[in-house]
Amino acid sequence: MSKSANNNFSAYIGKQDEAYRVRLGNKVFSAKLTLNFTPDFDSEFEGGAREFPFNWNAVLVQDNPQSDFRSITAEELAKDWFKPAFKRVVNYQRSKERNARNSQTSRYSANQRIAYKNIKGGV
Repeated sequence: MSKSANNNFSAYIGKQDEAYRVRLGNKVFSAKLTLNFTPDFDSEFEGGAREFPFNWNAVLVQDNPQSDFRSITAEELAKDWFKPAFKRVVNYQRSKERNARNSQTSRYSANQRIAYKNIKGGV
């Protein structure tokens, strides 16, 4: 079994306009989230910045590739499989993005770090 959140029912499509796009069944769902901890969406707070609680009514739905996005309905939100499936795919992608962000090399070159240490030590 692969460690991907994608399967025949669900797939991460991509990110557009800061919104995660996920295919669940034959519909595409879109929601704007940051990499920060978001109450009502993330289960564990691991430190760092916090966002406002997630508003599930802000999720947009595209019924088919030719249609425009619309607001999610109460009936769609009430389906017991929707929230866990959507969270799983989005949080898997957010985890990958956080790991990539945190594993980046220093934003300063070796020469800049040496110069800073020399100035700091020379005071």
